[in-house]
Amino acid sequence: MSRRRIWLFWGAMDAIYLIWYASNSFLNNRIPYLSDVISASNVLRAHGDVQIVMFVGALVLQASIFASCAMFFLQKKSVVWLVFFQTPLRLVLVIPSVSLLLIGARVLPQYNVLAMAGLIGASEILKVWSVWRWSKKC
Repeated sequence: MSRRRIWLFWGAMDAIYLIWYASNSFLNNRIPYLSDVISASNVLRAHGDVQIVMFVGALVLQASIFASCAMFFLQKKSVVWLVFFQTPLRLVLVIPSVSLLLIGARVLPQYNVLAMAGLIGASEILKVWSVWRWSKKC
């Protein structure tokens, strides 16, 4: 294993997530992100501050996934700080770093929720550990 391969793997996971998100939006006749902001602005006013904070957190996470994808592909060691920032947001918003888990949940709708939660937690531990470990290597 090399840092280059680890970074490419995590960059690919971010890219797969971004493609999956955009594809789902297009398949549902929506414009990725823009449609979400428009529909949320209509709904969030009636639902209070907690939902607004969650939505803003989701937007920040989405923007940071674009950034981390680019940073991983560009082999930037500083991506480690972005990974540390993303991890709590990914856990709270249930957006795993191993984006294949989301695709698997879509394909297998009868999945076990506890098993999925465990896999999401494990994926975040694996990402933080591997990025931290390999950021120390040349």
